[in-house]
Amino acid sequence: MSEMKPRERVLTALKVGVPDRVPFLEATIDKGIQVKVMGREDFTPPELAERLGLDGFEFDFLPPIYAKREVRDGINYITEGLLTSREALKMVEFPDPDDEAFYAPAKDFLAKYKGDYAVFARIRLGISPTIMGMGLEGLSYALVDDPGFVEEVIDMYATWTAKLIPHLEALGFDFLWAFDDVAFKAGPMVSPRVIREVFLPKVQKVAEKIHIPWVYHSDGNLMPILDDLLELGMSGIHPIEPGAMDIAEVKRRYGRRVCLLGNIDLHYTLTRGRSEERRVGKECRSRWSP
Repeated sequence: MSEMKPRERVLTALKVGVPDRVPFLEATIDKGIQVKVMGREDFTPPELAERLGLDGFEFDFLPPIYAKREVRDGINYITEGLLTSREALKMVEFPDPDDEAFYAPAKDFLAKYKGDYAVFARIRLGISPTIMGMGLEGLSYALVDDPGFVEEVIDMYATWTAKLIPHLEALGFDFLWAFDDVAFKAGPMVSPRVIREVFLPKVQKVAEKIHIPWVYHSDGNLMPILDDLLELGMSGIHPIEPGAMDIAEVKRRYGRRVCLLGNIDLHYTLTRGRSEERRVGKECRSRWSP
């Protein structure tokens, strides 16, 4: 097999084809780490991709999250949701999804950098902003006391994102990456019934707007709800969290249906693991066995 360009490699994998090797992507890289890697601040995304061996890079279209945050050990944690009542919804403001000026930075970005590399837009369907904005405890109470309020919040986010999608596709992004955590290591944050009856019908309006490849991200164990999630029609699932999901089992059951991304322990193997452990991961990435 001849060597593919990075963009072709990524899109082939997302179509459940066989690329020349396993594509290498990061959903996002902290800016401080980027500067450390490059040794300077005036670098371009393709330069960073070349230095790290990445096959693509991103542009953010994430909605605002209404919650208090706290940084511990360099990690940004949500500590308290602020969307505690319908009155609190008055604080919510989204950029106008039909304002062409809103997309001008992305248009310039793509004009400069789209080419050999895959360029993706980071979005959220609406599940994760709802959970973080309401807080897990507030969400849990509302699901019993006022489920309509939960539906109102998630519909607010999903409606905004659905209006973004045609603009992002028209701009020429190669694929979309949706970040909507809905699970812990032990299983879903809420019952599968709630996911099926409350969450998924709302975010389906976003999925129906997408006509290019897209990836769904959620940490944790998705197995109890994966069949339901796949009904959204995504091209890939990420990150198949180690310790929560068995990638061999996921591959056996779903590998012909959807592209599998990840299965690397970021917190131990990459940040605290021994050099030989990190080397094994790199060697696995460099060998593609169809």
